[in-house]
Amino acid sequence: MGPSARLGFVLVTMAFYTAACGGKEPTQAATPGGASSNAADDPNRPLTKSECDSLAQTIVDACNNRGNDRSTEMDGWCSDMVRRNAGDGTWVESDCLKHVKYMDYFCFQGAKNAHAMMDCDRTVDRSQ
Repeated sequence: MGPSARLGFVLVTMAFYTAACGGKEPTQAATPGGASSNAADDPNRPLTKSECDSLAQTIVDACNNRGNDRSTEMDGWCSDMVRRNAGDGTWVESDCLKHVKYMDYFCFQGAKNAHAMMDCDRTVDRSQ
């Protein structure tokens, strides 16, 4: 086989693999038993410091802007969260970075109000 025939074969093979992969390079996830190609999407991964900081601000904002949505239980949760986030900042270091996972983050971010966020907080696994 001459050089131009080999080049043609290589180009046809590359086109076949590109089409088979939807125009994308194959990833580890495409291989049997391979690890996820994007660890950032792992629902059980711990949050980063910047994600915890962002989540803390979202919680503080929801608690400060809850209007007439009052209850004794929520008042206690919100006052604790505001103190530990906007006050001394201990929630990020002592709770979020140690216990809150990526899937929990989505629960908090999808919550429409402080009451729903309080429900998300109850589902965080703090057993480890």
